[in-house]
Amino acid sequence: MQVLRLQHPGGDQVAVDLVAGSGPAYLYVHGYASVRAGEKSSSLFEHARRRGRAAARIDLRGHGESSGLIGHVTMSEMVADVQLALEHLHGIGAGPVVLVGSSIGAVVASFAAARDPARVRGLVLLGPAFGFMRLASRLDPEGKLRTSTGLEVRMHARTIEDAARHDESALPGRLSMPLLLVHGTADEIIPYAVSERFFAQVPHTDKELWLVPGGDHRLNQPIAEVWRRMDARIG
Repeated sequence: MQVLRLQHPGGDQVAVDLVAGSGPAYLYVHGYASVRAGEKSSSLFEHARRRGRAAARIDLRGHGESSGLIGHVTMSEMVADVQLALEHLHGIGAGPVVLVGSSIGAVVASFAAARDPARVRGLVLLGPAFGFMRLASRLDPEGKLRTSTGLEVRMHARTIEDAARHDESALPGRLSMPLLLVHGTADEIIPYAVSERFFAQVPHTDKELWLVPGGDHRLNQPIAEVWRRMDARIG
């Protein structure tokens, strides 16, 4: 596995793990207050190895080994991080990419796919946390937001203001690629009805919604079936 440091024009760096293989590559985007290395991304890497496919996973800015501070990083910056990784994978001949996002990473991946659809072969959303960043506008007086990992993050004003500029209501109509959306019926963070509404608003028919009975927000337990459905839907 190769560890890359991709650099933005302003100097910020983004840490990426890359496993060599054929295209289209898989690209995993983690959730808020998480990091690139975890059960789901490791499972995806093993799945990629079995198929001889390239795979990458990214630390969004403010997380892990990438630049920035959590609470200060904005949605726009996280989307730009994914776009930087998409550009790199395209440049090495591993694109268009199957983009896999978890929780906030699923929201980030959706915006990145909408902005750069030519580089995205398909989109897999795992427990997408639509509406989560907008909770920042309803924080307690100390400006704290409790993440799905239980961490309390003090949100900077720039993060709150940037989140308000992202129109999630228009996002489904901007997604033209094949879609697999997975949500647990026992998700303790984001109700599965949020994903049902989002899915219904995606205008094309090359899409699948899997509501995992009893599944929680992490969705680690059914992950092998997620990859099977991903390959059947997207290839």
